[in-house]
Amino acid sequence: MFVMKKQTLLLKLALIVISLLMILAAVIVVPTILKNTHTDLGGLVWPFGIGFYAMIALVLLAVYQSWQLLTLIDQRNVFTAPSVAALTWIKRAAYSVTIIFAALLPIFYVWVQAEDAPGLLLLALILTGIAFVIGLFANILAQLLASAIQIKTENELTI
Repeated sequence: MFVMKKQTLLLKLALIVISLLMILAAVIVVPTILKNTHTDLGGLVWPFGIGFYAMIALVLLAVYQSWQLLTLIDQRNVFTAPSVAALTWIKRAAYSVTIIFAALLPIFYVWVQAEDAPGLLLLALILTGIAFVIGLFANILAQLLASAIQIKTENELTI
């Protein structure tokens, strides 16, 4: 049991770091990018900024739900409906980030052409793929957990 708490503590620390990085991005990085690319993107700077802030909000939502899931694991209460709900929210957030990234790819392309930095487009493609894989993984885990809960409930009823 102690090993489990140590592992979830490590994951919680990682979630704290991710949260701080997202808040830092929202306060410093995104405004700087928007200010410096205003001439390059023209009228596309507002959808670009709104997309970035929406992605940050969705990542913070997924981090919060992950924290809730780790808390349920610490309490040995993982085979419950709130766990499935947390995984469902994580899945939705990840798929939403994927959709936003995919919608912003043409704007990324314009920005990359203006800045002459092809690595940024590759980074955007990689982050889109990562968000999609996280969504898929959360979807599979939610289905497995729902099946395990159903089996557990059936077993409790037969006894």
